Amino acid sequence: MNLKNLTYILFLAIFLCEGCSKDLGNYDYRDVNSISIGGLLDNSHPTGRIYEIPFHDTVRLNPTVTGSLSGSDTSALTFEWKVDSVTVSKTKNLFYIANKRYGKISAEFHVTDKSTGTTTSYNCFLNIVNPYKWGYYVLTQNKAKDASLYCLSSISKKSSFDQVLLSSLDKLGKNPLSISGTKKYGASSSDFYNVLTIGVQDAVNPVVVIDSREFVPTLLYNSSSYVGGGDFVFRPTQVQADLYNEVIYAVNKGKFHVLRKGTIALPAFINDPSDYKIAPNGVATPLGNGRYFMSIYDENNKRVRVWDNGVTSNEYNYVNDYKEIAGQELMNGKTFLACSYANIPSINHIYLFRQDNQLYSYRLDYGADYKPKAFSQLGTAAVPTSNQIGYVYFDGRTSRWYMAAGKTIYMASYLGVEFQKYVQLPSDATGDIVKFKILDGKLMIATNDPTADKPGSIYIYNANTMLLEQAYNHVVDDIVDVHLGILVE
Repeated sequence: MNLKNLTYILFLAIFLCEGCSKDLGNYDYRDVNSISIGGLLDNSHPTGRIYEIPFHDTVRLNPTVTGSLSGSDTSALTFEWKVDSVTVSKTKNLFYIANKRYGKISAEFHVTDKSTGTTTSYNCFLNIVNPYKWGYYVLTQNKAKDASLYCLSSISKKSSFDQVLLSSLDKLGKNPLSISGTKKYGASSSDFYNVLTIGVQDAVNPVVVIDSREFVPTLLYNSSSYVGGGDFVFRPTQVQADLYNEVIYAVNKGKFHVLRKGTIALPAFINDPSDYKIAPNGVATPLGNGRYFMSIYDENNKRVRVWDNGVTSNEYNYVNDYKEIAGQELMNGKTFLACSYANIPSINHIYLFRQDNQLYSYRLDYGADYKPKAFSQLGTAAVPTSNQIGYVYFDGRTSRWYMAAGKTIYMASYLGVEFQKYVQLPSDATGDIVKFKILDGKLMIATNDPTADKPGSIYIYNANTMLLEQAYNHVVDDIVDVHLGILVE
């Protein structure tokens, strides 16, 4: 190897060694203190982190903050809570009085590590709501038949039924009929409010629709709401909100009306020569296709009536009255109890009758042309009790019949009517069952004890375990109806 090549190799070796030495000195392998925030609602997006707070109530959030290096030591950390873009706290915990406004308000929690200047954040929403947005609702009447509405809030910390007043209405009226409702959802299953429909027979506004977010009426129905004009008087005997569509069904002077968008439609078959009259509990409450098919029990003529709109786009406008349906004679001589749109494959309507000590259930079948074909018997069985039968209804969600007698609720499959004991109130329960509803995993039972100053009592069960969770004895006036509008647990 000549001197020139040797010199080149030595120069290259020295250059590489110096380069490596300098590169090793440029790296810093210190660990970073990664901050974790816990103890708060966990969801992949802030729209799923919503705290429901009653207006004028207090929000208390106590997050846990830990560092991968510092652990629970927060001495090197700073905190900041912002609500509606305004700093409200410089401590780890949030204490905030919700008295500014209704609605969703953004909230931000920032944790900063002073040693590195890095910030970790958590975002959520405070939904400031009327305390009665969610809860157990009770419609009552006093001895003078004045209607009142009560609510046990499932948001507020109070554990009592409070009377709910509607600021824009002086009084609800006299002779209350029913309370029913549906849910309106936002971004998640926990983001909802209740749309409540209250029916009162003698009132300035016999039907009132309420938005539970601020508990204000959104629709008022009265005699002037009728599209037919004339001397129409709206004094309903039955009122029921549709479970799936924004319509209400009412019976006025025995005739069937659809209420929608603030108007009361003409009665179905206003010129019916047989002068039909809908029996109590006699509307097959529409579900799903109810806008096309309808059935009622006509107590004037002692027969089931079946209507449809010709399966056209002109929904809720019933033009066909089917008078000669095979099997109608099966119900002759029997006492009508209840009917419903069944929402069961191949079964459109279902009916329950009684004769002496026997119960009978019937179904209505339709043909391929969507016209009613025949009534047929589904089942028969003995009445399960010697007590007087009270409230009876068919639950389309579970496809089951329910009936109350005394302090017991009985249940039967739609395939038959062998009623079995579903739940029995405790031995110290007061009064007999007048109404009950099953929804969102809860069973709400109302009783009236005519011997008490406050006749109405409420019992709330877990509908999955059938364990009694809450009992409120003698807390309200005579109970007419109940409704559940709570968060699914």
